[in-house]
Amino acid sequence: MTGRRLTPGLTVFGPDSAPPLVLVHGIRLSATMWRPHARRLAPGFRVSTPDLPCHGALADRPFTLDAAVAAVDAAVREAYESTGRRPLLAGMSLGGYVSLAHAARHPEGPAGLLLHACTARTTGRRIGLYAAAGRLNDRLGHERSARLQARALRRMLPPESAEAALAGGFHLPALSAGVAELRRHDFLALAARLTTPTLFLNGRSDLPFRADERRFLAAVRATGTPARLFHTPGGHLLSLADPDRFGLLLRRAHRLLLPAAG
Repeated sequence: MTGRRLTPGLTVFGPDSAPPLVLVHGIRLSATMWRPHARRLAPGFRVSTPDLPCHGALADRPFTLDAAVAAVDAAVREAYESTGRRPLLAGMSLGGYVSLAHAARHPEGPAGLLLHACTARTTGRRIGLYAAAGRLNDRLGHERSARLQARALRRMLPPESAEAALAGGFHLPALSAGVAELRRHDFLALAARLTTPTLFLNGRSDLPFRADERRFLAAVRATGTPARLFHTPGGHLLSLADPDRFGLLLRRAHRLLLPAAG
């Protein structure tokens, strides 16, 4: 399925008459990672896939949380203006943290929030492992690191997902920049500001990013906001490893969250 490039960094699949979804990609990848999901979800949904700064079509723009939230906000607003309906906003890993920050700052934006693989605090020592991985990429050289990581993705993922993930390129400078920026923000405190119905979705074996899942869930519920936590088989790359199941989970999240949003 071919999407419609509306602006540099925003591609849309499906008709404007369908319920809107906005899907936000993970670190180092780009919006192209969602092509397998768009094939499964459109035309039943209108699927918007923005690039974050320092990724994809916006690779030349520096990554900051403010700039990333602005990119997501542009996609959410465009989805609402085109369909007349507030979208379900879903993000994985870095995209999940950005989506959480967006909903905390723009409660009028998404009707529901699916946050996948992003329930570990970013202010502790644990995230230092990812900072070290960024430094290793820099020492190896980005071209060599990209070749090694592309080879690993092809081994780990089904061909359809690997092709989609690699179509937008590896944006290795985004790893160091993204991790450094995440460490500057307390996402658990941002979760406590959410008023958008929220579903946290974690792969059972994704232990590092499940570390604080109960604290995130409690923070959202403490304000009276509807929130749920789901576990599913798989790891951090669940969305790419099994796009069929992840597509079904997106449909389920839409059914659960949109009535809660009224």
